[in-house]
Amino acid sequence: MIEMALVVGLLAITLRTASPLLLASLGETIAERGGILNLGIEGAMLIGAFSGFLGAYFTGSLVVGFITAIIGGILTVLLFGILVIKVNLDQVVSGLAINLLATGLSLYFFRIAFSQGNFPYLGQLIDPMPIPGLSGIPIIGDILFNQTIFVYIGLLSVPLIYWILFKTSFGLRLRSIGEDPFVASYLGINVERTRFISLIVEGIFVGMAGGLLTISMFNTFDTRIVAARGFVAVSIVILGRWNPWGALTGSLLFGFTQALSLWIGTFLVGPAAPSISQLLSLLPYVVTLLALVVGGRKVRGPASLGSPFAKE
Repeated sequence: MIEMALVVGLLAITLRTASPLLLASLGETIAERGGILNLGIEGAMLIGAFSGFLGAYFTGSLVVGFITAIIGGILTVLLFGILVIKVNLDQVVSGLAINLLATGLSLYFFRIAFSQGNFPYLGQLIDPMPIPGLSGIPIIGDILFNQTIFVYIGLLSVPLIYWILFKTSFGLRLRSIGEDPFVASYLGINVERTRFISLIVEGIFVGMAGGLLTISMFNTFDTRIVAARGFVAVSIVILGRWNPWGALTGSLLFGFTQALSLWIGTFLVGPAAPSISQLLSLLPYVVTLLALVVGGRKVRGPASLGSPFAKE
């Protein structure tokens, strides 16, 4: 029974640690299907985390924090969209610039909002919300139906986004733009509007991904809180072959290795325990990199991914 409880706990934590990556990679999947490579997702997650924390801290409402996190993510991604769609700047350079801007802005306004030396915490977090009836199912109930709202949104969004991308006219237009925006424009598709819509949807998911770090996981804000999850999410999109179900698989892989490293770390004792624990924290990133090297070879993404488009 003890061994089963440990396994159930490990799998439940896997879903929670995978949720920010799942949300971010789903949003990035939508954007990249339209030919937009958003490396600024790291900065958008950071702004989402910062705005979500400020909203929850100053209003005392986690719901407000949830909303402000989404707004922060949308605004950041829209800024990126203006740079690459309207101004037609290089997508890679613009994304990296957004990351630098997000770090600087969040640090600057954090220092303005809180006096030096004052390290603020939220009074509460968004805790798991058991689903009545389903959460009582042995084993599965504790793993799937005793999670936070972010996990539920992420899991339900996987089939929804798959349906939108591959079963709707909007998804067909978006994918055609990702393959060749000039041909799509010639056929009457509004490339700019469709791409902006995809970026707004990405902003919603990325904002939630950043917000959950502060209002559901860590209870505070730090400019290092995203910890390269945005770049990992981009890798997961490639590993998942630009498919929502692939994004779910890649996110669960990262989440499981992260949960496993934390689980192993709890059993470490002795003077070498801190060093070993820090080494184990690298395990999720190493596993993701190896999976990308092995499974990402000869993978074909949208043909126009990262390419500029200017309507003549």
